[in-house]
Order: sequence, then structure tokens, then C-alpha cells
Amino acid sequence: MRHRKIILSSIGISLAFLIILLFFVLRGNFFRYTDINSMILEPKSNSLLISGTWKLTSITSLSDGSEEKSSDDKCYINEKFVYFEKTSTSNPNFKFRQLNFKNYLLYNGIITDKISIDSDEVIVVSIKDERNFYKEFIILNKNKIATIHHKKYYVFEKISDDVDNDVIDKLKLNESSNNTKKDISFLIGVKSVGTKDVDYETFLIRKNGNDKPTANKINGLFVNNQNKFFLVNSTKDSIYITNDYINNTTKNILDIKNATINFLSKNYISIESYNSETNKKNYSIYKIGNLSEESKMSIKDIAGDRGEKAYFNNIRKLGYSSENVNSYDMKNFGVKRNNFNWFFKGILSNYSNDNFVSSEIDLDLIPNVDIFTNKSSKISKLKVKEKVQNVLDYFVSPDESMIVILTANDISMYEIKNNEIGTLPIFNTTLKNRREVVTFQWTNSISSELTYTEFMKIKQVN
Repeated sequence: MRHRKIILSSIGISLAFLIILLFFVLRGNFFRYTDINSMILEPKSNSLLISGTWKLTSITSLSDGSEEKSSDDKCYINEKFVYFEKTSTSNPNFKFRQLNFKNYLLYNGIITDKISIDSDEVIVVSIKDERNFYKEFIILNKNKIATIHHKKYYVFEKISDDVDNDVIDKLKLNESSNNTKKDISFLIGVKSVGTKDVDYETFLIRKNGNDKPTANKINGLFVNNQNKFFLVNSTKDSIYITNDYINNTTKNILDIKNATINFLSKNYISIESYNSETNKKNYSIYKIGNLSEESKMSIKDIAGDRGEKAYFNNIRKLGYSSENVNSYDMKNFGVKRNNFNWFFKGILSNYSNDNFVSSEIDLDLIPNVDIFTNKSSKISKLKVKEKVQNVLDYFVSPDESMIVILTANDISMYEIKNNEIGTLPIFNTTLKNRREVVTFQWTNSISSELTYTEFMKIKQVN
């Protein structure tokens, strides 16, 4: 009996101690999470800082600082609908960032003495959807917002905290009735095949409303990164990227001889090179904006731990030994276009009986970063081949209303209706020689117009 009391007493003391310990642990976690939550800048979706009906009050030219007369134009924003400058989206995603106002303006190429700066810090709201709608608004105060549009600075004042549902329905109806007048563009960057020196070109095919599609071409690979643009090209000894694509002076250079660009997106570039001294072919992937030999990405950077496991599984399935694989091999991989899709390729350096063997292998990797997006389409490869037998590649617009088809001789655009490709192309441009795809992008609405404007500046320089 005495031993039983001692045991029960011990259990009681232990439970009391455990309860006290849990109290302090939970108390610490509570305050810790409270502190973290207080630091988050992004508000909840049901209390957007930018929601409401806004009236345009002023427009300032960023070239000379002159002001234009304001109009009755309005901007409408809520959680499920955004309307600005005759374009709208019903699937907006919001991102809130607190930034230094002056630095933000300078980053966007704006001379700050033309703009009134009342505060050092502002919240910038980025709004985008899956179909290329993108806009940034600066929250000046709770009743005033601004945005940069076509080299002008727009200021809006709030006239209501809400957006009238009747207004939304009317705007959607107008947009639906004007579907035939939409502005859509396709950027396709290609490289030459079978030529002594590889060169790059970008075609911009634009269909604006009911007008016939137009095409323009420039040298180099032109990319739209959320309506901020850059140009990529090469010399015999290097690859370079420049945001200063008009004067083409400020360049981020990667010194690699005999290099060919196989893949390019707004975030990544994949390069293939050949070392004549060692008779080796190499692949590599770099992140845009951090272009240097030291920043070459590894399989783990792109596909994580699962990617590394998949890499070693590929090696074993092909009958290679993984004993001699080193960190260099884990970075000797890239992206190439094949059979209408992007694929990862690797170079495996294997040593057997003192003989060096270099082999190209296919890699079954699933990237966990936004290197590229392969979206499924209702237009199958078989259906495209029935239309154009010698098709090399094809690209369907996000709304599946257009398709661009590449052959060895030309690039054509067809309309799609009821999931069927039109009988005749609405546009065709001839190629001088065979080309392979390096990059492509669809843009519409504001993005299409802005892309065309910047593209034509380069063409004039060329």
C-alpha cells in the first residue's frame, strides 16, 4: 500500500511538471507566432488595401513632366475582379510588397524629380492572372493609388470602398462582345540549324482585333518578364544579357566559347558548349540576373533531393556506375526542345579501364522551380500533323483560339474554332533556313501592346 502511494505520488508530480513544461512551450510558441504574423505585410484577401472604385485624377508624362487633363476613366478592383484601361481579369492574384518609393521609381526607369514623393516607404500591389494580365499599383495612402502605364504616371482617388456588381456585369458583357477585337501576340525566339555560326532571331506575330496578323523580326532573343524586357544574344566567345536593349551597352556577360543557347525563359537560360581541347560537350543552366560561371545550377537547385535520386536512378537503369559521379556531373545538364516539349539532358562522364567516355542521357526530372510550364491543350499532336504533315513544333494560345505552327520553311498562324484548326492559315512568314525553338511566349491586352512597342524600338535600331 505504501509503495502504491509512492508510485501514485511520483506520477502526479511528473504530470504536474509536464503540464508546467507544456504551458511554457505553448506560451513561447504563441508569442513567437504572434510576432511573425505581425511582420507579414500581405493583408488577408478579404481586406485588400486596394479594393474599391477609383477615379483617375491626373496623368503625368514621364518624359517631360507635363500633366494631361484628367478624364472620367475609372479603375475597379476587388478580390474577384480587376478592371484597368479597358482590360480586366476575373482571376486576379495579389502580392503586396513594402518598398522604398524612390528606389522603386528608379528601378522602373523614372526620373524621380518629375513625381511627387510624399513618403519614403510605399506598398506596391502586383496583380496578375494566368493569362498575362499584369499590373502594379502604388498605394500612396488609403484613398490614393498610382500606377505607371505607357511612360505615364497615373494617379487615382477612391470614390467608393466597393465595386457595384452591375458595373462588373456590364464590363464583362462588353468584354465578351468585343472578344473579336482582342489584342494577342506571340513571341518566338529561334536559333539557326546546320549553319557554321549559330545565330538567333525573334519573331513577333501580333493579331490586333479584326486586323490581319502582322510579323516583325529582330536579331537576338527578346523576352517579356512581366512587362519588363531583356535581350539575349551571343558572340564567338560569350553569351550576354542586356536590359538596355535599345543602346545595347550595359551587358551581363558569360564567357563561354562555342556556346549555343538551347532554352530561354524569363527566369532561366540553358546553354550547350563544346571544348575543342578536351573534345567534350557540356550543358549548363543559369538563373537570369546571376550570370556567372560560379552560379551554374545543379540538379538539386532545379529539382531538389528527388531530382538527385532520379538522376542516380537514371544512371543505374542505363547500366552506368554512379561511383565516379562528382559535383561537376551534377551540374552538367540542361534543357532542349524535342518532340514538341522541353526535356532535360545530361552529360555523363564515365571512366572505365582508364578510358574516358562521355555520354548524353535523358533525365527524368520534375523541376520544383518555375523554369518552364508545359500546359496541356485540347489540340493533339496527331491533329496538328493531319493539318501540316511536316510540322516541327506548334504552340497553342492560352485561350486556345490560335495556334502557331513551325516547319522547316515557315511559321504559320491558324485560328481555332470548336477545337478544330482552321482550313487556311491567317498568317504565314517564310524562313531563310531551318530553325529550332529556344523560347516562346503568348501575351495579350496591355502586355501585347507594350511588347509590340518595345519590340519595334529594337527593330528600328537594327
